[in-house]
Amino acid sequence: MLLVVKSKRVFFCKSSDGSITYTSDSNFLYAEKDGITMRLDLFDKHYYKLRPVNGIPILEIDGLRMQLIKDFKTPLDYAKQVVKELKIPEKGEFSILDSCMGLGYTAIQAAKFSSVKLVVTCEFSPAVVTLAQWNPFSDLLFAKNTKIVLMNGNSNDLIKNFQSAMFDFVIHDPPRFSHAPELYSSAFYQELYRVCKKGARIFHYVGSVGKEKGRKIEHEVENRLKLVGFKNMRYISLLQGLIFEKP
Repeated sequence: MLLVVKSKRVFFCKSSDGSITYTSDSNFLYAEKDGITMRLDLFDKHYYKLRPVNGIPILEIDGLRMQLIKDFKTPLDYAKQVVKELKIPEKGEFSILDSCMGLGYTAIQAAKFSSVKLVVTCEFSPAVVTLAQWNPFSDLLFAKNTKIVLMNGNSNDLIKNFQSAMFDFVIHDPPRFSHAPELYSSAFYQELYRVCKKGARIFHYVGSVGKEKGRKIEHEVENRLKLVGFKNMRYISLLQGLIFEKP
């Protein structure tokens, strides 16, 4: 039996239109609208919830954090650093693929560039989309006239329907390998190579799982990427990911 212990909630923020008041405790985020208060967590084969960290919600699935917050004050700072590493020019017209949306923080950060005309973001889980719709820091994912296009489904399947040489930049921030091995496969990387333009720059989160056993997953990923044809790879320990290019 799950025991829920009520704790004192404090004001968190209001929605952009003022219609929703958010409160929080140390473990949960709550939304109050039209006199009804909802705790922002749900079950859909797995347990999903929003939890505040230094004033910004993160997503947890089965108790595991989906955002990297080690060495970052908030997940927004992580998103800013990822986009910074992509080195998006201020002038031009660019399209970006964000293969695993989550709460959409990196997609939103990338869309802030005036030179970015399109951000395609993919999300497999309806539960994650639902929580993102209630997350006040994900508003721009669903705003009118946004540059961001949300596609529902597994990016491993969706990518096969994208045009070749469609994207100038890619943010590939998948779940850990044990949860989505297909997103670390050579077959997926071949599709990724196909949909990237020449000179495209890609960030690929790989995490740190396995290091304690002597396994370095970034080396395994790097070898697969090189076989597909990607070049100029550099591991960024702060982001636990690789930056590389399509020649």
